[in-house]
Amino acid sequence: MKKIIHYTIALSGLFLGNVVFAQQGLHCGTDEAMKYVISNNPEVKSRLDAIKTEAEKADKEAYISGYKNENTFNQKGNGNNSVSTTVYTIPVVFHILHVGGSENISNAQCIDAVRIMNRDYAKMNADTTVTIAQFKGIAGTPNIQFALATIDPNGNCTNGINRHYDVNTNWTQNNFGAYAYTWDPRKYLNVYVVKSIAASGGFQAAAYTYLPGTFSAGNSADCIVSLYTYVGSIGASNLTDSRTLTHETGHWLNLQHPWGNNNGAGVTCGDDGVTDTPITKGHLSCVLTSAVCTNGVVENVQNYMDYSYCTTMFTNGQVTRMRNTIINNTGNVGRSTIIGAVNLAATGVTSPIVCAPTVGFTANKTIVCAGSTVTFQDSTLNTHVTSWNWSFPGGIPATSTDSIPVITYNTTGTYAVSYTATNSAGDSTLTRSNYITVMANTATYQNQLSESFETITIPNANWAVSNATNGGINWSHNNTTGNTGTHSVELANLGNTAGSSSTLYTPSFNISNIYQASSSTKFNFSVAYQQQTSTSADKLQIFSSTDCGQSWISRYAKSGATLATTTPSTTNFVPTAAEWRTEQVNINAVINSTNVLFKFVFTADPTTPGNNIYIDDINLPASTTGIKTLTANELNLQVYPNPAAHASTLSFELAEKHTTSIYVTNVLGSVVEKIISAPLAAGSYAYAIGETTNLSSGVYFINMTIDGNLLTKKLIIQ
Repeated sequence: MKKIIHYTIALSGLFLGNVVFAQQGLHCGTDEAMKYVISNNPEVKSRLDAIKTEAEKADKEAYISGYKNENTFNQKGNGNNSVSTTVYTIPVVFHILHVGGSENISNAQCIDAVRIMNRDYAKMNADTTVTIAQFKGIAGTPNIQFALATIDPNGNCTNGINRHYDVNTNWTQNNFGAYAYTWDPRKYLNVYVVKSIAASGGFQAAAYTYLPGTFSAGNSADCIVSLYTYVGSIGASNLTDSRTLTHETGHWLNLQHPWGNNNGAGVTCGDDGVTDTPITKGHLSCVLTSAVCTNGVVENVQNYMDYSYCTTMFTNGQVTRMRNTIINNTGNVGRSTIIGAVNLAATGVTSPIVCAPTVGFTANKTIVCAGSTVTFQDSTLNTHVTSWNWSFPGGIPATSTDSIPVITYNTTGTYAVSYTATNSAGDSTLTRSNYITVMANTATYQNQLSESFETITIPNANWAVSNATNGGINWSHNNTTGNTGTHSVELANLGNTAGSSSTLYTPSFNISNIYQASSSTKFNFSVAYQQQTSTSADKLQIFSSTDCGQSWISRYAKSGATLATTTPSTTNFVPTAAEWRTEQVNINAVINSTNVLFKFVFTADPTTPGNNIYIDDINLPASTTGIKTLTANELNLQVYPNPAAHASTLSFELAEKHTTSIYVTNVLGSVVEKIISAPLAAGSYAYAIGETTNLSSGVYFINMTIDGNLLTKKLIIQ
């Protein structure tokens, strides 16, 4: 993969003739956002109507006198008409909201998005050649440019790309409290990058913004919000969706959709109030000769403000309106301050400052199967990086100077990653130990697991723990308390970072060796959790993966009071025996998997974390069919002593005749002792375990099948 500074895209020849290009993905949510604000703030409508009237008056005057050509345009500002080719520059800052997933896009993707905006607003896009003849002559050049800020509001270095670990990445359009990171919108164009957008009216939006004047100048909601998959053309985005910010910035500069704001695209014909944009119905595909609203008048399907996804242009009239909006310093439109010389200097646009990097990096995955690839990306926060130097022990290649290297890991193990970011002001290095875990393509366990953490510590070669997000607390081994014995896995959530999460990965299993499919196939584990208050909403989730962690499916989720096993308290929680609960996880969907992995993900309350959580006694399999028909009480099944010095006894009672098999396995699933395999009549039975084999210290499993139903008891030999 090439470095950012060498990245280019050619668009010529992308759209041909009357070819129909189906609209991909989602739509703009600006109209819905505006309707919501107006419905809840009636005074906004009168203010916007006044701005609209003024804009349309200026447009008509400019149209009558002639829009000139694509490099000159009449403007209405401060009551005077003038002709200007001045280039206006707008400082930009990205706020990437994420929870550690793919929505945490690379710096390169943000830089690419700015590149595309600058290309389109300078009319330097190669696909101007395919703008159809009816509109080629009125395609305007906005002469507006965008520059990532290099100075933040506090005077510190920035690269104009901020990252925030925040559950608001699942964005609700009407949650105005979510705009918490906005820098003064009179000085910066703020772009929020999020994972999902639930827009007004119940549909999902690709992006949205508000028309200038919607809010008082400086309001934090005066910004653009975009899905991470609609930013730029690389990384998580693509070429088709790459002009989303070109479109949204048009709204931010007072352009409506070409059909107006009173209906949706493709519904009814409408007008945006710009004289040289034809009345249109709006388009969801690229039929370039569409003329459905006015007989014989072709509509501007290729307009950046349409939904056709084959857009190439703004009209001269739209250019005039945007430039008028920028220089208009009346009312509360608030765009004129952003282009002033003082502000461009204060935001580091005209006099950029360069600081030594505060290095950061991310990977698209940290657990892979042998032979898989991992993509790494720079996430340095305070400055732009010009040189990238990576070290990948265990990877191929072992070093790289790319900005977004793709590395192959062929050998199982856990590996560190080291990255040095450099620019003209200096360099900085970050090394993350045990960052990449490479798993075998063959499952670690070919038989059942019964783990109470009495003889192992976490993490180890089979059990992995991810670094907690947002500087939070990790899962760790607890050697003082447990449901069975005195050990367990704990996440010390009291005092944890709000919203952070940590992941505990189990070993991999060949479940097809263990189970026969059943609608009630499950595994068991014990949990103890306490809230701080009744509103604590910490969450525990369990996922399964059959492709070495490339994709995950949810199998279990509980949070807050549903997860709690005792009443709330603000003192450090250490569970008593009565404060543990056994949970069951249905895994019938992966019953045939030869290599399945599970992970326990704990996420702290996004506002105030609750109390501690403990996990113990992870038993896989737990054949609930057998347990239900032959319960421990029914069998009076016991193992004693346990733990034992070198031998123990298994006792049980049968109420009727059953075909019974008893054998002992070690933790690897190997049979170390066979006890009996025969039909047994009703009666009481006791069998010595380990007496003849002299079992060494360790953990063993006493397996008892009765008419094909498997029951397992763990035995610890000290």
